[in-house]
Amino acid sequence: MEHAAAELRVVLPTELVALIDFSTLKLCPGSFIDQTLGGSQSDLLFSAQLAGKPALLYLLFEHQSTPDRLLALRLLRYVVRVLERHVDEAATVSAALPLPVVVPVVLYHGEVGWSAPTRLEDLFDSQLIAEAGISELIPRLGFVLDDLSQVSDEELAARALGLLPLLTLWALRDARSPERLERSFARWASTMAALLEAPDGREAFGTIFRYIALVADDSVAAILSRALESAEPEIKDTLMTLAEKWKAEGEARGRAEGKAEGKAEGKAEGKAELLRKLLALKFGELTETADQRIASASEAELDRYVERVLTADTLGAVLEG
Repeated sequence: MEHAAAELRVVLPTELVALIDFSTLKLCPGSFIDQTLGGSQSDLLFSAQLAGKPALLYLLFEHQSTPDRLLALRLLRYVVRVLERHVDEAATVSAALPLPVVVPVVLYHGEVGWSAPTRLEDLFDSQLIAEAGISELIPRLGFVLDDLSQVSDEELAARALGLLPLLTLWALRDARSPERLERSFARWASTMAALLEAPDGREAFGTIFRYIALVADDSVAAILSRALESAEPEIKDTLMTLAEKWKAEGEARGRAEGKAEGKAEGKAEGKAELLRKLLALKFGELTETADQRIASASEAELDRYVERVLTADTLGAVLEG
Protein backbone atom coordinates (compact mmCIF):
# COMPACT_ATOMS: atom_id res chain seq x y z
CA MET A 1 0.00 0.00 0.00
CA GLU A 2 2.91 2.32 0.69
CA HIS A 3 3.98 2.00 -2.96
CA ALA A 4 0.56 3.16 -4.18
CA ALA A 5 0.60 6.03 -1.69
CA ALA A 6 4.05 7.11 -2.87
CA GLU A 7 2.98 7.15 -6.53
CA LEU A 8 -0.22 9.05 -5.76
CA ARG A 9 1.72 11.64 -3.77
CA VAL A 10 3.87 12.25 -6.85
CA VAL A 11 1.18 12.51 -9.54
CA LEU A 12 -1.77 14.12 -7.75
CA PRO A 13 -2.00 17.94 -7.45
CA THR A 14 -0.24 19.27 -4.34
CA GLU A 15 -3.44 20.77 -2.95
CA LEU A 16 -5.23 17.42 -3.25
CA VAL A 17 -2.36 15.49 -1.65
CA ALA A 18 -2.59 17.83 1.35
CA LEU A 19 -6.25 16.85 1.87
CA ILE A 20 -5.78 13.06 1.65
CA ASP A 21 -5.22 11.06 4.82
CA PHE A 22 -2.90 8.41 3.37
CA SER A 23 -3.03 6.41 6.62
CA THR A 24 -6.61 5.49 5.61
CA LEU A 25 -5.68 4.36 2.07
CA LYS A 26 -7.14 0.92 1.32
CA LEU A 27 -7.36 -1.21 -1.83
CA CYS A 28 -10.93 -2.02 -2.87
CA PRO A 29 -11.76 -5.30 -4.65
CA GLY A 30 -13.07 -5.52 -8.19
CA SER A 31 -12.39 -4.23 -11.67
CA PHE A 32 -14.46 -1.75 -13.67
CA ILE A 33 -12.91 -1.95 -17.13
CA ASP A 34 -14.52 -3.64 -20.12
CA GLN A 35 -13.58 -7.30 -20.59
CA THR A 36 -12.60 -6.64 -24.22
CA LEU A 37 -9.99 -4.13 -23.03
CA GLY A 38 -8.40 -6.41 -20.46
CA GLY A 39 -5.22 -6.84 -22.48
CA SER A 40 -4.60 -3.11 -22.85
CA GLN A 41 -5.66 -1.89 -19.43
CA SER A 42 -5.80 -2.84 -15.76
CA ASP A 43 -7.21 -0.89 -12.87
CA LEU A 44 -7.07 -0.45 -9.11
CA LEU A 45 -9.55 1.31 -6.85
CA PHE A 46 -8.52 2.79 -3.51
CA SER A 47 -10.56 4.37 -0.75
CA ALA A 48 -9.26 7.14 1.51
CA GLN A 49 -10.42 10.02 3.65
CA LEU A 50 -10.36 13.32 1.76
CA ALA A 51 -10.68 16.35 4.06
CA GLY A 52 -12.19 14.00 6.63
CA LYS A 53 -14.77 12.60 4.21
CA PRO A 54 -14.81 9.33 2.20
CA ALA A 55 -13.35 9.49 -1.30
CA LEU A 56 -12.24 7.00 -3.97
CA LEU A 57 -9.03 7.10 -6.01
CA TYR A 58 -9.39 5.23 -9.31
CA LEU A 59 -6.04 4.26 -10.84
CA LEU A 60 -6.10 3.08 -14.47
CA PHE A 61 -3.04 1.56 -16.12
CA GLU A 62 -3.01 2.26 -19.87
CA HIS A 63 -0.89 -0.24 -21.82
CA GLN A 64 -1.74 0.94 -25.32
CA SER A 65 1.01 2.01 -27.70
CA THR A 66 -0.94 5.09 -28.84
CA PRO A 67 -3.05 7.62 -26.91
CA ASP A 68 -6.78 6.95 -26.79
CA ARG A 69 -8.82 10.00 -27.84
CA LEU A 70 -11.96 8.55 -26.21
CA LEU A 71 -10.38 7.61 -22.89
CA ALA A 72 -12.20 10.40 -21.04
CA LEU A 73 -15.52 8.95 -22.25
CA ARG A 74 -14.58 5.43 -21.10
CA LEU A 75 -13.40 6.82 -17.78
CA LEU A 76 -16.85 8.34 -17.33
CA ARG A 77 -18.34 4.85 -17.69
CA TYR A 78 -15.87 3.42 -15.20
CA VAL A 79 -16.52 6.18 -12.67
CA VAL A 80 -20.27 5.66 -13.01
CA ARG A 81 -19.76 1.93 -12.36
CA VAL A 82 -17.74 2.76 -9.24
CA LEU A 83 -20.52 5.02 -7.96
CA GLU A 84 -23.24 2.50 -8.86
CA ARG A 85 -21.46 -0.16 -6.84
CA HIS A 86 -21.22 2.28 -3.94
CA VAL A 87 -24.98 2.83 -4.10
CA ASP A 88 -25.73 -0.89 -4.45
CA GLU A 89 -23.66 -1.70 -1.37
CA ALA A 90 -25.34 0.98 0.76
CA ALA A 91 -28.25 -0.13 2.94
CA THR A 92 -30.43 2.78 1.82
CA VAL A 93 -30.32 5.67 -0.64
CA SER A 94 -29.83 8.04 2.27
CA ALA A 95 -26.82 6.03 3.39
CA ALA A 96 -25.33 6.25 -0.12
CA LEU A 97 -25.53 10.05 -0.19
CA PRO A 98 -23.61 12.19 -0.56
CA LEU A 99 -21.74 10.22 -3.22
CA PRO A 100 -18.00 9.88 -2.62
CA VAL A 101 -15.64 11.91 -4.78
CA VAL A 102 -13.91 9.72 -7.39
CA VAL A 103 -10.52 10.95 -8.57
CA PRO A 104 -9.43 9.23 -11.84
CA VAL A 105 -5.67 8.80 -12.29
CA VAL A 106 -4.25 7.40 -15.53
CA LEU A 107 -0.79 5.84 -15.54
CA TYR A 108 0.15 5.71 -19.22
CA HIS A 109 3.22 3.90 -20.52
CA GLY A 110 2.78 3.68 -24.26
CA GLU A 111 5.58 4.00 -26.78
CA VAL A 112 4.63 7.58 -27.73
CA GLY A 113 3.66 10.56 -25.58
CA TRP A 114 0.03 11.24 -24.65
CA SER A 115 -1.61 13.70 -27.05
CA ALA A 116 -5.34 13.00 -26.48
CA PRO A 117 -7.77 15.13 -24.42
CA THR A 118 -7.71 14.74 -20.65
CA ARG A 119 -11.16 16.32 -20.18
CA LEU A 120 -14.47 14.90 -21.31
CA GLU A 121 -15.81 18.33 -22.32
CA ASP A 122 -13.01 18.64 -24.89
CA LEU A 123 -14.65 15.84 -26.91
CA PHE A 124 -17.69 18.04 -27.68
CA ASP A 125 -18.06 20.77 -30.29
CA SER A 126 -16.45 23.72 -28.50
CA GLN A 127 -18.38 26.34 -30.47
CA LEU A 128 -21.70 24.66 -29.79
CA ILE A 129 -21.21 24.22 -26.03
CA ALA A 130 -20.17 27.87 -25.78
CA GLU A 131 -23.74 28.85 -26.61
CA ALA A 132 -25.75 30.19 -23.68
CA GLY A 133 -27.38 27.47 -21.62
CA ILE A 134 -25.62 24.54 -23.31
CA SER A 135 -22.31 24.38 -21.43
CA GLU A 136 -24.06 23.52 -18.17
CA LEU A 137 -25.90 20.58 -19.76
CA ILE A 138 -22.93 18.45 -20.85
CA PRO A 139 -21.13 15.98 -18.55
CA ARG A 140 -17.73 17.04 -17.27
CA LEU A 141 -14.87 14.84 -16.16
CA GLY A 142 -11.14 15.35 -16.02
CA PHE A 143 -8.39 12.93 -15.05
CA VAL A 144 -4.87 13.15 -13.67
CA LEU A 145 -2.35 11.87 -16.24
CA ASP A 146 1.03 10.39 -15.39
CA ASP A 147 2.65 9.99 -18.81
CA LEU A 148 5.61 7.72 -18.08
CA SER A 149 6.70 7.83 -21.71
CA GLN A 150 7.71 11.47 -21.14
CA VAL A 151 9.42 10.93 -17.78
CA SER A 152 13.23 10.82 -18.04
CA ASP A 153 15.44 8.53 -15.96
CA GLU A 154 16.49 11.55 -13.91
CA GLU A 155 12.90 12.64 -13.26
CA LEU A 156 11.88 9.11 -12.36
CA ALA A 157 14.81 8.71 -9.96
CA ALA A 158 13.89 12.03 -8.32
CA ARG A 159 10.50 10.69 -7.26
CA ALA A 160 10.35 9.89 -3.55
CA LEU A 161 9.76 6.18 -4.12
CA GLY A 162 11.35 3.00 -2.82
CA LEU A 163 13.51 0.61 -4.82
CA LEU A 164 10.67 -1.70 -5.88
CA PRO A 165 8.19 0.99 -7.06
CA LEU A 166 10.98 2.82 -8.91
CA LEU A 167 12.00 -0.29 -10.82
CA THR A 168 8.35 -1.18 -11.37
CA LEU A 169 7.72 2.16 -13.07
CA TRP A 170 10.93 1.72 -15.08
CA ALA A 171 9.74 -1.69 -16.26
CA LEU A 172 6.26 -0.39 -17.12
CA ARG A 173 7.81 2.49 -19.08
CA ASP A 174 10.49 0.60 -21.00
CA ALA A 175 9.52 -3.09 -21.27
CA ARG A 176 7.57 -2.62 -24.52
CA SER A 177 10.33 -0.62 -26.22
CA PRO A 178 13.47 -2.67 -26.95
CA GLU A 179 15.51 0.44 -27.76
CA ARG A 180 14.54 2.26 -24.60
CA LEU A 181 15.01 -0.85 -22.46
CA GLU A 182 18.57 -1.31 -23.68
CA ARG A 183 19.36 2.39 -23.42
CA SER A 184 18.14 2.74 -19.83
CA PHE A 185 19.39 -0.56 -18.36
CA ALA A 186 22.79 0.78 -17.28
CA ARG A 187 21.17 3.75 -15.50
CA TRP A 188 19.15 1.44 -13.27
CA ALA A 189 21.80 -1.24 -12.66
CA SER A 190 22.82 0.21 -9.28
CA THR A 191 19.17 0.34 -8.19
CA MET A 192 18.80 -3.31 -9.21
CA ALA A 193 21.85 -4.20 -7.15
CA ALA A 194 20.42 -2.41 -4.12
CA LEU A 195 17.10 -4.23 -4.55
CA LEU A 196 18.86 -7.60 -4.68
CA GLU A 197 20.41 -6.87 -1.27
CA ALA A 198 17.11 -5.80 0.31
CA PRO A 199 14.83 -8.21 2.24
CA ASP A 200 12.86 -10.26 -0.29
CA GLY A 201 14.70 -8.31 -2.97
CA ARG A 202 15.59 -11.34 -5.07
CA GLU A 203 11.91 -12.32 -5.36
CA ALA A 204 10.94 -8.74 -6.27
CA PHE A 205 13.75 -8.59 -8.82
CA GLY A 206 12.53 -11.82 -10.38
CA THR A 207 8.96 -10.54 -10.53
CA ILE A 208 10.01 -7.41 -12.40
CA PHE A 209 12.09 -9.26 -14.97
CA ARG A 210 9.53 -11.98 -15.50
CA TYR A 211 7.09 -9.17 -16.32
CA ILE A 212 9.60 -7.75 -18.82
CA ALA A 213 10.03 -11.18 -20.40
CA LEU A 214 6.27 -11.58 -20.67
CA VAL A 215 5.43 -8.25 -22.35
CA ALA A 216 8.61 -7.56 -24.33
CA ASP A 217 9.16 -8.90 -27.83
CA ASP A 218 11.57 -11.70 -28.76
CA SER A 219 14.55 -9.32 -28.83
CA VAL A 220 14.59 -8.96 -25.03
CA ALA A 221 17.03 -11.86 -24.59
CA ALA A 222 19.59 -10.28 -26.93
CA ILE A 223 19.09 -6.87 -25.31
CA LEU A 224 19.68 -8.17 -21.82
CA SER A 225 22.68 -10.16 -23.02
CA ARG A 226 24.34 -6.97 -24.32
CA ALA A 227 23.34 -5.00 -21.23
CA LEU A 228 24.80 -7.64 -18.92
CA GLU A 229 28.31 -7.16 -20.32
CA SER A 230 28.98 -4.27 -17.90
CA ALA A 231 26.56 -5.27 -15.12
CA GLU A 232 27.60 -6.17 -11.58
CA PRO A 233 28.26 -9.89 -10.98
CA GLU A 234 25.17 -10.45 -8.80
CA ILE A 235 22.85 -8.86 -11.35
CA LYS A 236 24.52 -10.84 -14.13
CA ASP A 237 24.20 -14.15 -12.27
CA THR A 238 20.56 -13.57 -11.33
CA LEU A 239 19.53 -12.51 -14.82
CA MET A 240 21.41 -15.37 -16.42
CA THR A 241 19.52 -17.81 -14.19
CA LEU A 242 16.23 -16.17 -15.14
CA ALA A 243 17.21 -16.12 -18.81
CA GLU A 244 17.79 -19.86 -18.75
CA LYS A 245 14.34 -20.40 -17.27
CA TRP A 246 12.74 -18.06 -19.83
CA LYS A 247 14.48 -19.93 -22.64
CA ALA A 248 13.20 -23.28 -21.36
CA GLU A 249 9.70 -21.88 -20.89
CA GLY A 250 9.79 -20.32 -24.35
CA GLU A 251 10.83 -23.61 -25.93
CA ALA A 252 8.04 -25.40 -24.06
CA ARG A 253 5.51 -22.84 -25.28
CA GLY A 254 6.89 -23.13 -28.78
CA ARG A 255 6.33 -26.88 -28.76
CA ALA A 256 2.81 -26.35 -27.46
CA GLU A 257 2.18 -23.89 -30.29
CA GLY A 258 3.52 -26.23 -32.98
CA LYS A 259 0.10 -26.85 -34.41
CA ALA A 260 -1.83 -23.86 -35.70
CA GLU A 261 -5.00 -24.95 -33.98
CA GLY A 262 -3.24 -25.04 -30.62
CA LYS A 263 -1.30 -21.82 -30.92
CA ALA A 264 -3.67 -19.57 -28.95
CA GLU A 265 -4.12 -22.19 -26.27
CA GLY A 266 -0.37 -22.70 -25.92
CA LYS A 267 0.21 -18.98 -25.55
CA ALA A 268 -2.42 -18.71 -22.83
CA GLU A 269 -0.98 -21.73 -21.02
CA GLY A 270 2.45 -20.13 -21.07
CA LYS A 271 1.10 -16.91 -19.59
CA ALA A 272 -0.83 -18.84 -16.95
CA GLU A 273 2.29 -20.72 -15.89
CA LEU A 274 4.35 -17.52 -15.69
CA LEU A 275 1.58 -15.87 -13.68
CA ARG A 276 1.58 -18.78 -11.20
CA LYS A 277 5.33 -18.36 -10.74
CA LEU A 278 5.04 -14.59 -10.26
CA LEU A 279 2.30 -15.03 -7.67
CA ALA A 280 4.18 -17.78 -5.84
CA LEU A 281 7.31 -15.59 -5.67
CA LYS A 282 5.36 -12.68 -4.20
CA PHE A 283 2.66 -14.33 -2.06
CA GLY A 284 3.83 -17.90 -1.45
CA GLU A 285 2.04 -21.13 -2.32
CA LEU A 286 -1.18 -20.60 -4.28
CA THR A 287 -4.54 -21.72 -2.95
CA GLU A 288 -6.63 -24.20 -4.91
CA THR A 289 -9.17 -21.44 -5.58
CA ALA A 290 -6.48 -19.16 -7.01
CA ASP A 291 -5.10 -21.93 -9.20
CA GLN A 292 -8.57 -22.70 -10.57
CA ARG A 293 -9.15 -18.99 -11.23
CA ILE A 294 -5.96 -18.84 -13.31
CA ALA A 295 -6.76 -22.07 -15.15
CA SER A 296 -10.16 -20.74 -16.26
CA ALA A 297 -8.99 -17.21 -17.13
CA SER A 298 -8.99 -15.86 -20.67
CA GLU A 299 -5.78 -14.50 -22.19
CA ALA A 300 -7.03 -10.92 -21.65
CA GLU A 301 -7.70 -11.70 -17.98
CA LEU A 302 -4.24 -13.24 -17.61
CA ASP A 303 -2.68 -10.06 -19.03
CA ARG A 304 -4.62 -8.00 -16.50
CA TYR A 305 -3.56 -10.22 -13.60
CA VAL A 306 0.11 -10.00 -14.60
CA GLU A 307 -0.02 -6.19 -14.59
CA ARG A 308 -1.57 -6.24 -11.12
CA VAL A 309 1.19 -8.42 -9.67
CA LEU A 310 3.53 -5.41 -9.77
CA THR A 311 1.29 -3.22 -7.61
CA ALA A 312 -1.13 -5.40 -5.60
CA ASP A 313 -0.52 -6.13 -1.91
CA THR A 314 -2.55 -9.34 -1.71
CA LEU A 315 -3.27 -12.37 -3.87
CA GLY A 316 -6.97 -11.53 -3.84
CA ALA A 317 -6.29 -8.05 -5.23
CA VAL A 318 -4.56 -9.60 -8.25
CA LEU A 319 -7.30 -12.08 -9.12
CA GLU A 320 -10.34 -9.97 -8.19
CA GLY A 321 -12.61 -9.06 -11.10
